[in-house]
Amino acid sequence: MKNPFRIADWTVSRIILVVWVVFSLVYVANDLKNGLITRVYQAGQEDGTRSAVVQAISLAQQCQPVVLRAGETAVNLLNPACGAKAESEKTMEQ
Repeated sequence: MKNPFRIADWTVSRIILVVWVVFSLVYVANDLKNGLITRVYQAGQEDGTRSAVVQAISLAQQCQPVVLRAGETAVNLLNPACGAKAESEKTMEQ
């Protein structure tokens, strides 16, 4: 039986074919890896955004001020229903 990997029997076209197949496999594997990394990053970003919004809603429902920051800028947000509750409680006491 002949050894198929014996270099003396290989033609230029066979060498080019093997190099092309190896390059193609490496390229496809790299593309799959990059796609997976992108999906994981996007899922983490969406979960973080969802968590921040849920936390802000929870604080607002408890009538606590919600502080939003973007760089040097900060804004305090209050639930308008809490202000209406406080106003109605004051008028009921009087």
